[in-house]
Amino acid sequence: MQAYKQTLETEVSGAEGYPSAGQASYLLAMLIIAGILSYVDRQILSLLVQPVRADLNISDTQISVLHGFAFVISYSLLGIPLGRYADVANRRDMIIVGILWWSAATVACGFAGSFAELFAARVVVGIGEAALAPASVSMLCDSFRERRRGTALGVYNTSIFLGIGASIVIGGIVLGLMRNAENVTLPFFGTIRTWQAAFVFVGLPGFVIAGLLATVREPRRHVKASKAPPFIETIRHFKNHRRVMTCQIAGFAMIALAAYGMGSWMPAFFIRVHHWTATHAAIAYGLAVTIGGTLGVLTGGVVGDKWGNKGRADARLILAAGAALCWTPSVLFAVFTEHGNLGIVALAGANFFSSVAIGQGITAMQDVVPDWMRGQAMAIFMLTINLLGPGVGPTAIALVTQHIFDNEAAVGRAIAIVTIPAALVGAGLILSARGGYRALTASLRRVPD
Repeated sequence: MQAYKQTLETEVSGAEGYPSAGQASYLLAMLIIAGILSYVDRQILSLLVQPVRADLNISDTQISVLHGFAFVISYSLLGIPLGRYADVANRRDMIIVGILWWSAATVACGFAGSFAELFAARVVVGIGEAALAPASVSMLCDSFRERRRGTALGVYNTSIFLGIGASIVIGGIVLGLMRNAENVTLPFFGTIRTWQAAFVFVGLPGFVIAGLLATVREPRRHVKASKAPPFIETIRHFKNHRRVMTCQIAGFAMIALAAYGMGSWMPAFFIRVHHWTATHAAIAYGLAVTIGGTLGVLTGGVVGDKWGNKGRADARLILAAGAALCWTPSVLFAVFTEHGNLGIVALAGANFFSSVAIGQGITAMQDVVPDWMRGQAMAIFMLTINLLGPGVGPTAIALVTQHIFDNEAAVGRAIAIVTIPAALVGAGLILSARGGYRALTASLRRVPD
């Protein structure tokens, strides 16, 4: 690592090393919009379970593969090389190309006529979206000082829940408008099924957003490398601090498994168990995600920063574990209550707590690596999060529903069986990382990167 440090050039120090408040805020706003778009495009399938199953003649397990594995396989495989690229390349241009790529692929989902075609299109969506997280987090860390970084990343992370909520609400509204028509005719696209039109509608705005991103300035790096950091240096850092890295990353990944698994099947839960229409389920659950999740990441970012600035070095980990523990009773109430509306209220609380936890994970990851390793570290973190989150969570619930209960109306019990143990294990792993986290963050503050 020392040999590589000698190739680094410290660009600036002091106030002049950061963009103005206006520039930083504009960057943050544009990245939030890009983040919302990415989650809309990846999550829209969660509302379209019933019509996609019917038209393509596929099972719950195949739906879960489309929702999770098809996206995650490409997102994960490309995450690390794109993270390395983000450490040296123009990150704004990298995001623009990614948006164009995944938006085109989302539109292509609207022309899928089989499981294989939709699987292929979802894989391509993952390729484009793999560029966003490492580049965005790296840009924000070079735009906001450490004492405000948690708040800035918390605000950015609102895009996750705004995007998930928006995808569900938008999809529900589209299906509601088209509920009396099996097919719809669109200019330039011809006659397609209503669920296919939903993919087209959410994919097209990406071409506009990509153009708006071109107005953003690439922030100056505080530590600049002439070439991508050797991956072996990142591996060595993780190996030298393997206990804290393993417990921290695995803990947040287990929480992601619980949160993503639950979120993927909640619209179907309300349709199957409470017999709500797709539009009713979409708008109600979408609002619960949007309100609860957004408040959670904002609250978590502010509280984590303030608590940490008061001298509690492991504040982010304690906050994340506590939120995960509070998440579990909210989910249990939501899936077992006989009153759907009360279940929605409980889910707003569940999304509040899961967003506090996951938001802390993204910021805490930046605390335990040198500045020049941010892109690669974020890619490794997101690789694990996505393999266990959308990769395993939705499929595990589908398998329990289909092969243990053999009853699609038992999806609520399957959600509880899979997600509650995962959240509890995640909280325990995060708490076990506290000692190593305190020591590592202290050493990184003392030693210049």
